[in-house]
Order: sequence, then structure tokens, then C-alpha cells
Amino acid sequence: MGKRKISTRLAQTYAILVIVLIGITSVVFYSYNKETIHAEGVGNLSQMTTLTMEQIDNCLTSMEQVTIDVLADGEFAKDWEIYSREPTRELYTEIKKRMISAYKNRSNIRRVAVYDAGGNYVCTGAPEIDSGMVIQRARHLEKTYKLNLTDSRVFLGADRDFWEPSTGSDVITEIKPIKNLTQDIVGYIEIQQNAMYINNICKLSWGTSHINIFVFMGERDDLFYMSEEKKNMDRAAYFRNLTKKYAALQETDHDIVSQAGSNYYSCRTVLVLPKQILYKSMNKILRGIVFVAGLLVIFTVLYSVFMTKRIMRPINCFIKMMQSTELDHFVRPRTVGEDWETGILLDSFAEMADRLQTSISAQRKMEEMQTKTLFSILQSEISPHFLYNTLGSIANLCEKGENAEAADACYSLTEILRYASGYATQEVTLKEELAELRSYLALMKSRYRQRLEYEIQMEPFLENQILPKLTLQPLVENAIKYSLMETECVCVKIYAVYIDGNMILEVKDNGCGFTPETMEKIRRKVEDFKKDRETKEIMENIQFGGMGLSGTLIRLSIFFEDFSYRLINCNDEGGTSIALYMGIEKRGG
Repeated sequence: MGKRKISTRLAQTYAILVIVLIGITSVVFYSYNKETIHAEGVGNLSQMTTLTMEQIDNCLTSMEQVTIDVLADGEFAKDWEIYSREPTRELYTEIKKRMISAYKNRSNIRRVAVYDAGGNYVCTGAPEIDSGMVIQRARHLEKTYKLNLTDSRVFLGADRDFWEPSTGSDVITEIKPIKNLTQDIVGYIEIQQNAMYINNICKLSWGTSHINIFVFMGERDDLFYMSEEKKNMDRAAYFRNLTKKYAALQETDHDIVSQAGSNYYSCRTVLVLPKQILYKSMNKILRGIVFVAGLLVIFTVLYSVFMTKRIMRPINCFIKMMQSTELDHFVRPRTVGEDWETGILLDSFAEMADRLQTSISAQRKMEEMQTKTLFSILQSEISPHFLYNTLGSIANLCEKGENAEAADACYSLTEILRYASGYATQEVTLKEELAELRSYLALMKSRYRQRLEYEIQMEPFLENQILPKLTLQPLVENAIKYSLMETECVCVKIYAVYIDGNMILEVKDNGCGFTPETMEKIRRKVEDFKKDRETKEIMENIQFGGMGLSGTLIRLSIFFEDFSYRLINCNDEGGTSIALYMGIEKRGG
């Protein structure tokens, strides 16, 4: 057996030493970090549970406050007792007015209703139920819950809207008995809140993974909410039983379970974090350590310190350049090395920075344009001219004795102002947009009567598609405004359909149509914006009032990656059609 060279023996000895040191370091590092991650994870999960419970408390308290505000009105209970014995239209309107007043400044409240076991009810909105259904609901409450106790109430989890099932909306509900002076139950008051608010609260994640959440309510520990997409009632029952004996933190073989109780209600929130998610990062670290250890052994034996420094020089320069780079003042990097890998990193970094700059710029423009649009629409809705005409129409209805129509017009005006003034919400579902549009058209119908006809059609599965707020109302407003100048009877039709991967929104009228100059002006503005999104002059000159179609088109081109439009100057109604094509992903249906 020949003698080995000293260099070979040194290389082998060094390799073994490096492997042993890396192995020991890896084990110590992994054990230490596993304990650290577990401790930090448990602490973060507990904080997350407490914060989620506080947010749910706020959600429930918002409904409770509306109940208190309604019942605090001493005349409300008296009016309701009279109405339940002898219903009249005047009392119905007065009670409904009091209920609307109680939540007019709370945009998260969907509806207030009051009813009794005899089938009498008063409900805000446009209820689609009859007295028999109300009687069944009241009987179910009396049979299921102990509502005759002091300060009793019931919270119902997310379920389809009982009062307007056709909307397909899910709501959470608080129900509280109304008692007279002798503490007899004379009815029930029901407060609804859109389920999307509690969905947003409970949309929790750990890194990129979803955290399961269960909310149990009342003395019976009813399941109020669960976040799992596939509703597994067996899992819900398992965690209900596991957490009955209160313990802020528990661990099973596979999960870490944290719970927090409400400070105000008989309610508790349970968060379930699978351990495999908690240690997911550690497993990645372990694989990375093994990989890096192998590379270190190979390159330590093969390369000298000089070669290592020489190879790492371009990368070090690139890192320094990255550390000094600012997206707001980004300059495309110069070449810092001649090797292929560094060139790929430079190109990838430059492309990533370009995409980030484009995305940030588009987001800023979207927010700027959305805010401008919201203010423009709000100003249009509350302008003296608009309010003068609308209130004048309502006054005419009152003079003619058409009080019900006048009340409906007032409610429609209230809904329009509430919707337009919700500055915090920039994106809405198509269903919400069309609901607001129906209120607007109902108000216009009460004003123009036989001079206005309208039709709205939507494919059901499109109702949850997201789009910028107040996309359709400016188009419909223009259609009515300019068509009334030319036509005795204006007909406006709105369609929402899905064809070949596109959600198509079409607004059709029988008015005078676009002039060629107007169509060319709109086309030029949109094309100029697509060519150069940094052109400040285009942004500053976009008009959102009047014929502000170009502003709407540019908003949609920013919001949707795949967007196009068509202007039809002479449709089958003899008027104008505006068709908006938005590429979407069809789900279900």
C-alpha cells in the first residue's frame, strides 16, 4: 500500500474534522432552535388567540350596541306592543325608522328586525319572508333557548340570511327578547352583521399555512364559527370536548391548542396549530444545513482560500450593491463580474426590482384614483342639485299621499349615501355593487316614474367576484342623464355574464349614443395610459364626473391584469352599449 501524500492526508483530516464539527454544530443548532421555535410559537399563538377573541368581542359588541340603542328608546317598546296587537302602516314606518337610526353610522351592520310569535314583524331592507316563516322562527327560539332569563341573548353563527335568502349572503345574528313591564316576552329583536367581517377576523395564517379556528358560544357550547373549508363536525366536537375544562394551552400528539375566553359573553375561541406547520421551517433549516455541510466539505478540500475569495468577490460586490439599493431610486446594476452566475443574479435582481416598482406604482395609482373616484361620486350624490331634485321628488310623493313610495325613496337615498361614503372599502363584490345600483335605480325610478325602465341580470356564480367600488354607477348615471335629453322613455339594461374566461359587464341604453369625437378621445386616453403609466398629465386630466368613462376604464385596467372594453354606438335598442371584459378564473358552477 503506497504512502499517501501529506496534502492528501491533510485534506482527508481536514474534511473529517469539518464533517464532525458541522455534525455536532448542526445537532446543537437544531435542538436549540427547535426549543426556541416551540417557545416562541406557543407565545405567539397565545397572543394571536387573545387578539382574535378581542376582535370577535368587538364584532359581537357592535351588534349588542345596536340592540341597546334600539331598546333604550322608551317609545320603541310601546310602539311595538301596539303594533303587535294592531299593525298599521304608520307604526310600521315609525318602528322601521327608529331601527334604521340605531345603526345608520355602523357600516358593518346589515339589518335590524323585530318580530313576535304571532308572525308580526318589522324589518329593514327588503324582506322576502311571510308570517308563517316568522312564526316558525319564533317557535324555534322558544323551544331551543332559554330567553326568559335576565339579560338573555342568542348569537347565531354564519348562516344564510333568513330575511333575504335570495341574496345568498351569509350573516351572523344576535337575537334578544323584548320584555314589557311585567317581564313578559312580547317579541324578539334581531341584529344581523355580514359574515365577511368575522371571516376577515378569523382568516389567520402561520407563515404560508392556514390555522384552524373554532368559536364556541353559549351555555350549550354551540359551534358559532369554524374556519376549515371542509366543515368537519367531528373535529369541531373533538376540540369542543378537549377545551371544556379551561386551559389556556394544551398539546396533543399532532397539535398545539390555544384558547381564550370572552370578557363579555359566554364565548371562547380555540386556535389549533399543527406541529408539522410549527416545525416546517426547522425541517427546511435541517435540509439546508446538510446541503451546506456537503458543499463546505467539497469546496474546502478542492479550493484554497485565495480561490474562494476570488470566486466570492463578484457575489460580495453584488450583495453590497443590493444593500445600498432603494426601490424609489433604483438604478439598473452595472456588471460586477464576468461569470455566468453573477450575470443571472444581476438580471434576475433587476427584473425583480422592475416588477416591484411597477407593482408599487400601479398600487399607488389605484389607491389615488379610487380615493378620487369615491370623493367625486360622493360629491355628485350629495350635491345641492342632486339632493334638490331627489328631495323634491320625495316631497311630491308625500303631497300625493304616496307615503310608502316616499319612504322607500328615502331608504334608497340612505343606502346610496352609506355605500358611497364608505371610504375604508375600495374593493367590493359584484353582488354588493349591484345591490347599491338597485338602490340608485329605485331612487331614479321614483323620480322619473314612467320615463325610466331598467333591468339587471347576473349569472349567480359571479356574485362574489371582486371589482373596484362604484364601477357601474357612473356608467348607469351617464346612461340615464344623456338618454333623458333625447328620449321620452329611457330603458337601461345591465348584464353580468361569463363567456370564455371573461366576466362581461354590459350597460345598455336607448339614448343618443357617443359622438365619434368622444369615442376617439376616450380611446386615446386609455391607450396613452397603457403606453406610459408614468405620464402625470394623463392622471391629472382624467375626469371622473360627467362622461368620466376613461377614468373608469383606466381604473379597471389597473385592477385587472386582463382587461378590455367595447363601445357600441348603435345597439339593438338604438342607443349605446358599454361592454367591459375582465379576465377571471371560473370556480365551481
